[in-house]
Amino acid sequence: MLSAKLGEIMLEKGKINAGEFQILIIAFSTGTSILVPPAYLAAISKQDAWIASALTTLISLLLILIYNQLAGLFPSMTYVEYNEKILGKWIGKMTSLLFLYYFFHLASGSLREIGEFFTTEVLVDTPIQIIMIIFLLTSLIGVRLGLEVISRTLLIFFPWIMALLFMLFLLLIPNIKVENIQPLFGEGIKPIVKGSFIYLGESLIEFPIFLMITPYVTQKAKMKKAFYKGTLIGGCLLTILVTFCILVLGPDLTARQTFPSYMLGKKISIGTFLQRVEVIVAVIWMLTIYFKLTLCYYGISLGLAQVLGLKNYQILLFPLAFLIITFAIFMHPNIVHLSNFLIKTWPTFSLTICFIFPLLLLVIGKIKVKRSASNETKRPV
Repeated sequence: MLSAKLGEIMLEKGKINAGEFQILIIAFSTGTSILVPPAYLAAISKQDAWIASALTTLISLLLILIYNQLAGLFPSMTYVEYNEKILGKWIGKMTSLLFLYYFFHLASGSLREIGEFFTTEVLVDTPIQIIMIIFLLTSLIGVRLGLEVISRTLLIFFPWIMALLFMLFLLLIPNIKVENIQPLFGEGIKPIVKGSFIYLGESLIEFPIFLMITPYVTQKAKMKKAFYKGTLIGGCLLTILVTFCILVLGPDLTARQTFPSYMLGKKISIGTFLQRVEVIVAVIWMLTIYFKLTLCYYGISLGLAQVLGLKNYQILLFPLAFLIITFAIFMHPNIVHLSNFLIKTWPTFSLTICFIFPLLLLVIGKIKVKRSASNETKRPV
């Protein structure tokens, strides 16, 4: 029978519980998805963008079913480890490197979005390279300290993230215009499905990185429920945000904005004492994208160390930091190129790495486990 025991030295000795795992998922799902994707949804699905977002959340729950079953097949192994166990040493290493490249690209893209946002909206005269280097260095510190520290730090900030989100939604209520979401299904079903596909590839399909963390989560049964709950809560928060973008800004203005949710903060005006509180959106986004970047960075470091057979993933942190920052600078010449890549190329890449590969791995893994179990029952006692 295929063993679930680790054949190598445990690179991560920290442990987190199911509740911390759930909070990590919520923060990860809302990371880059807060600022940019609402514009893509509005451009494609128009006033029905909120329906496309809700549909994406439901589809993502089906993907979590695959991830949970895959994690349950080898509960004490990471994705990279059971990838090699199921597919063999060399094929497993090659597919693991492709898996890690995807999240390397995601980390670099997230870092680039951080730089674009700050140089466009906040620190206009600051070189984008300086912003990205400073942000990545803070992420490096978190990865170096390990999974437990990352998770405990998020526990401190998570109540503030939720409180700021609640405050944002509450303050936007006076600016709601119900006519902005009318008529329902005005463009038909096709734009909703297309928008859902783009949004899925942009946000709620990037969860396989958590298969690098599941071995270090205690309470395995609760962990599976936490995976569903975290995805559902994160998806609902994003759907509410998209809905507010449409209700307050309208589909046309939302589609034209690079960062539509940041524009929401500029629309808040209560009397003469509470105006232009877009800093709320900036703080929420900064915190959530920090943890998304850190989790990707952590997963890449841990996975690459396992592929290379190293006993310590921390020796890879500085070389990876140099590669991430270099790739983030040169991957896209400008924000228009970045936007086109996210709409036309990234969703297909995401579906390949985050849906097709895990599904094939699950099918092959289950077949091998059944064959191994049947062979053991046939052995003479």
